[in-house]
Amino acid sequence: MSRRSLSPALLLVILVAGLCLADLARGEQVTVSTFGDSLTAGYPYWSGDGNGCVPPCGGYQPPLQTKLRATDRDALVRNYGKGGEGTGGGVSRIDAVITSSTPRYILLMEGTNELYWGSAHTVRDNLGYMIDKARARGVLPVLGTITPDPRYPEKNIPGANKLLRDLAQKKKVALADHYSALIGNWSNLCTSDRMHPNRTGYSIMAQTWADAMTETDQLAAPLPAKTPPLTPILMLLLDE
Repeated sequence: MSRRSLSPALLLVILVAGLCLADLARGEQVTVSTFGDSLTAGYPYWSGDGNGCVPPCGGYQPPLQTKLRATDRDALVRNYGKGGEGTGGGVSRIDAVITSSTPRYILLMEGTNELYWGSAHTVRDNLGYMIDKARARGVLPVLGTITPDPRYPEKNIPGANKLLRDLAQKKKVALADHYSALIGNWSNLCTSDRMHPNRTGYSIMAQTWADAMTETDQLAAPLPAKTPPLTPILMLLLDE
């Protein structure tokens, strides 16, 4: 085997091209669709339905986008929260949201409204169905637990969240455990209605989502090849 001699000018062209390709790869923008009820819409800071709006609309979406971009993820975070919705409504509209936004990730958190009148098991089953729908379309789902609501203990949010933790384990999806992140200091992290987070609470949710997205990437990453292939630049430098 002999080594081909390349001129300094050609080597410079190859190296610059490689750096440009690397920059393009790093600069690929990904869409993160956030999906749920008013806790996703960002009430009271964003009182309408999300309908796919981007920051500054929302509650946790603006700090989430900032956190993702600070870690070299060029992410566009879209808000598809719909105030007052239950998981049945979420099942009905998730296909349209995925089709219109073509996201890389979809962040699922829903059920607090439904616990007024429905079953926690129905919440779990419908969220499981949404996870399956997302995966069938090549989207990475991330599941969130339901945030505290001390006004109505009969909703049994801790019991519902136990079902959601079990669902995440069964479906092998990352879990953003907002309840655990917020409950210890909820009186200082909620608004006056005691159900929706304040700005600080939403910022904590953003960090919880970001951590779960990192776990999602790890779960989705392919196993490394036993023998890494030569890079194109090294292949050009070798001549058999």
